[in-house]
Order: sequence, then C-alpha cells, then structure tokens
Amino acid sequence: MENFWESFRLDPRPAGNASMRASDADRELIRTVLVDAYGDGRLTREEYDDRLNTLYGSRTLGELPSLVADLMPSGDPPAVPAAPRSADLRALGARKWRKDVEEAIAAFLVPSAICTVIWIAAGRGTFFWPVFPMLFMGLNLIKTVVQRESAIEREVVRLEKQAAKDALPGGTAPD
Repeated sequence: MENFWESFRLDPRPAGNASMRASDADRELIRTVLVDAYGDGRLTREEYDDRLNTLYGSRTLGELPSLVADLMPSGDPPAVPAAPRSADLRALGARKWRKDVEEAIAAFLVPSAICTVIWIAAGRGTFFWPVFPMLFMGLNLIKTVVQRESAIEREVVRLEKQAAKDALPGGTAPD
C-alpha cells in the first residue's frame, strides 16, 4: 500500500497533508484504482459513479483515501495500475467540455435575444413565438451539461488515438 501512496506528490493520509489541495494527477491515481475495481467487479456501476462523482468534487487530499480504503489490501502493496490515462489528457478533456458548454450557452443566448428583440419590434403579437427556438437550443444546452463524463471520456480517447497516431513513423495510424 505504501508504494501506491508514495506515487502522490504528498501522501494524503497524514493529517498535516489532508488540508492541502488535491491536483488532477492525485485524482487520476484514485480514478485508476476505481476503474480497476469496477472492471474487476468489486464495485457496482452505481458505486463506481458515486465514488467518481465524489472524486471529481473533491478539493483536498484528505478526501481521497476514503474513496479507495475498501479496495486496497491493508498490508501488501498493490500492483502499479496498468497504463493509467494521463491526468493531462483528462484535464484537456474537461477543458474541451467547458468550451462546449460555453458554446452551447452562447448558442442559446444570442439567438434567443435576437428572436425576442424581433418579437418586440414586430409589435408583441398575442403569442411569444421565440419560445420554440429557445426550447430547442435549451435542450442542446442541457444535453451538453448533463453529458459531462461521456464528453470528457470521448475527448480523452480522441487525444489518445491522436497521440498513438503521432507516435507512429510517418504520423499515420493503421486502419
């Protein structure tokens, strides 16, 4: 178990380190353990989702050990997680999702404002017709916000494929 905790920049278990802010790399180490436990069948989908949501909502190192305490043997060091995804790729995926949300907000607000101004300029008819474009653009915004994890995972996979493609001689991926 010591080998796992030594891979953190600061061991999250001591009380002196518990109040320190957790980095994306720290969260990625915990996420890898959760993914492995879910893949092994030690966590149900609901438990995995709950712990993952708690993980991504965590701010300090002290919040991390409880997420994996029942998944790690108490005496033996666990095997180093097999090829964890880079925290940098996950951070880039999260950044892409935030950009998508910002674009969806703009795609909702700008046309909604334009349609409302046109409705007002046309004399405020008996029916507020801008509600229809607002409804469709609002649904897109909601979908973008709700699908956070899948959007981040898609971007991570895309970046991994791009990195693999770039690593090949000539920069082309096999088909």
